This record gives sequence, structure tokens and C-alpha cells, in this order.
Amino acid sequence: MAISEPLTTTQKSLSCWPLALSAGLLGIGQNGLLVAIPVLVMQTHLSLSVWAALLTLGSMLFLPSAPWWGRQIARLGSKPVVLWSLAGYGASFLLLGVGCALLAAGAVSGPVGLGILIAARVMYGLTVSAMVPACQVWALQRAGEGRRMAALATISSGLSAGRLAGPLCAAAMLTLHPLAPLMLLMIAPLLALVMLLPLPGSAPRQSAGGNSARLRFDCLPYLLCALLLAAAVSLMQLGLSPALVKQFSADATAVSRQVAGLLSVAAVASLAAQFAVLRRQLLAPLALLLSAGALMAAGLALMMTAALWLFYVGCAVFSFGAALATPAYQLMLNDKLTDGAGAGWVATSHTLGYGLCALLVPLVAKVYGESALLTVALLVAGLFCGMSGVIWRSRRPASEK
Repeated sequence: MAISEPLTTTQKSLSCWPLALSAGLLGIGQNGLLVAIPVLVMQTHLSLSVWAALLTLGSMLFLPSAPWWGRQIARLGSKPVVLWSLAGYGASFLLLGVGCALLAAGAVSGPVGLGILIAARVMYGLTVSAMVPACQVWALQRAGEGRRMAALATISSGLSAGRLAGPLCAAAMLTLHPLAPLMLLMIAPLLALVMLLPLPGSAPRQSAGGNSARLRFDCLPYLLCALLLAAAVSLMQLGLSPALVKQFSADATAVSRQVAGLLSVAAVASLAAQFAVLRRQLLAPLALLLSAGALMAAGLALMMTAALWLFYVGCAVFSFGAALATPAYQLMLNDKLTDGAGAGWVATSHTLGYGLCALLVPLVAKVYGESALLTVALLVAGLFCGMSGVIWRSRRPASEK
């Protein structure tokens, strides 16, 4: 006991912000690349649909690779996996930049250049899928048992900050050169590597009690919550423009400005939840999960009203609630699985949720019109509330004991 107490105190004092900044690279890469797409279409002479397929390819490869990386985190520890992910991040954007430069200069044919871009996105999907799970597990280990929720909130804050900074950085770099955003995405992981290399690694966390790396049936409610959360967030974001057009009869330019404002409000609300609630650990994970479902449903209900200011309030309430959900089911899932396996499966469920949204959008648009996307998001949020209730009932006897 005399030896373990000082070790615990030291562990609790370790900062997780270097890991949060590294995880933020994922948000910078995703949103920054979206900003650069119109310019890349012109430079590479590839259509927008081809670039959309390339982006989808990288994202969908998270499905098979994230659980595999989760097992590697449990087996090898978090630090080497984070470093490998950063190396893959930089190498993928280097290859992407080379392919775009060659296509822009006419040095290679279209099929050869497209093959280079496909290889870059495959490398991205197979390596960067480890970034957030590994950073989460490393942060959990550095923070100690008493600060686990705060550690996850720190990583989420880094992601939110990256999503805010990505478009701004990309737009600024575009003033220098059409391919300059890709140069930024090549250099950023090198800076992260320099920052993380001196940090001491953490040994793989030993399974406690019945924890294992294998997925069990009683883990499915938590993974379904992750899937439904990702689907609801995606449907809300895609439903902003058609809802504004229908309710406020604004022109395209005005709608675009409103959407930009709403996305900024959503990001600020997410950061507020992470700093005001999660980092202070004001609520237990189960209370967070139930609160998240209620806030998401209430926010979407407000977004269906006729007043523009209520639309903004609803977007903020929804985003605040969504930010509370991820650490909640992540921590409760970690009671059943090892941290690495749990983080990997949650990342996979999020990707499945985005895929579910991609399937629902054309179906809903064809049958009910694009303006119904917010209604479908509300239905998905209702399913999230129902699944949260299932988790509450399953955990209630254990808490009473």
C-alpha cells in the first residue's frame, strides 16, 4: 500500500491534453479535407462523385480495422498504437498530396492517379481508425480510476476543437496554394509525434473481474446506443438545410450562412458539455446516458418549431446532450470489456451509425422529402432513449445490491 498510493497520485497528475490535441487531428483531417474538395476537383480533374467515393472508402474501412486495433491496444498498450496511427495519418496524406500533384501537373494518367488516391485512402482507413480509441485508452490510464470520465471528456474536447479548426486552417492554407491544405495535413502528425514520443507509455490494462476482449451479448445495448447516437447526429446535420428552406423560405446563400452558424453553435455546445459537466464529473455514467437521450429528443422537438431562435436553441440542446452520451456508454461498456476492446467496438458502432444514416437519407428523401430528415432524427433519438431505458433496467439490480 505504501508503494501503490504514490503511484496512483502520480498517475492522476498526468495531463491528457497532448493526447487530445493528437486526437483532434482526426477532426482537422475530416473537415479540412471537405473544405478543400472543390479545389481538389478542379486540380485533379476528378468529379465530385469520385472524391465523395474516396472519402467514403476511407471512412468505411474503420469498420473492420477499429476492432482489430482495439485488440492491439489491449495486447501492446496504447502508445505504440497511437504512434502507428499518426504515422499512417501522415503517410496517407503524403500519398494523397503526391497523387493530387501528379494529376494536377498531368504527369500521370487519370487511372494511375486515381489508383494512388485509392491507396492513400485505404492507408488512412486502416491506420487512422486506431487514433481515437488508442488516445482514449491512453488518457484513461494516465488519468487514473478517479478521473476516467474527465479523461474521455478531454479527448472529446480535442476532437471538437479539431472539427472547429479544420475548416479555418484549410481555408487559410488555400490562400497560399491549392494543395497547401494537404501539406498542412502531412506536417501536423509529425508535430504530434514529436510531442508524444517523450511521454511515458502505459502497460496494457489488466482485465478486472469479468472483463474480456471478446464481445458478449450483454454489450450490445451499449453498442446500439453508439450506433443510434451517430445516426441521429448525422441525420440532424444533413436535415439542417432542407428544414431551413421549408420553415424559413430563405435563399440558398442565406441558408448556407444559417447552417454555418448552426454548426458553430453545435460545436460550442459540445465543448460546453465537455467542460461544464464531463470534466467536472457531475453525473454518473447512467445518469449521463439518460440525460443525453432526453436532451437530444427535446432539442430536435424545438428544431421543428417555426421560430428561428428556437431552431438555434434546439440545435444547442441537442448537441449538448449528444456530447454527454459517448463517455457514458464508453465507461459502462468498459465495465464489461477491456478498455481497448471497448473503444474499438464503439468506434465501429459509430461508423455503422454513419452508414445507417447514409442508407436512410435517400430512402426518406424519396418517400417523404428531405424536410422529413429531422423527424427521422427524432425517431432515432427516441430509439436511443428506449435503449438507454433497457440499460437502466439491466443495471438497476446491481446498483440496489
